[in-house]
Amino acid sequence: MISLDGFVRKKTVIKIGTKNFTFTELNLAELAEFKAELVKKRDELNDERRSRLIELAEKIGSIDPIEVLKLTDSSVSEEEFETQMETVEGLGHLAYLSLRVVHPGIDRNQAKELVTPANIDEVVAAMFPKPDKRPESSALSKKKRKSHTQPE
Repeated sequence: MISLDGFVRKKTVIKIGTKNFTFTELNLAELAEFKAELVKKRDELNDERRSRLIELAEKIGSIDPIEVLKLTDSSVSEEEFETQMETVEGLGHLAYLSLRVVHPGIDRNQAKELVTPANIDEVVAAMFPKPDKRPESSALSKKKRKSHTQPE
């Protein structure tokens, strides 16, 4: 396993009220943790739905409970994942994941309280920063300039 000591995620300090809070760029592990919670909640809801639907199917009698189960057994789609990221709960959870790196004592409700309509764009930009433009190597730049100045 290689050492990731040199890898440093972007951090953005945002003043909220009278205090500074450091939001850390989210990584794939944190997004996977967020998705795992969505899947867990989905599974819990599916279990409840499944019980109710089987009970209802048995009462009706003409519905195959197995077919009903197929309707309730679904995973979290990418579209659903992205939609959940934009909800109040989702943004609060992501803010918590971002803040806990520097502020380990913060809880999810506190993180959610910090995100307001006034700072939401700044918080989202801190959690999902745009990649830095990498400088082109001088050889590549020269080649590009040369190809743009030569007639075809």
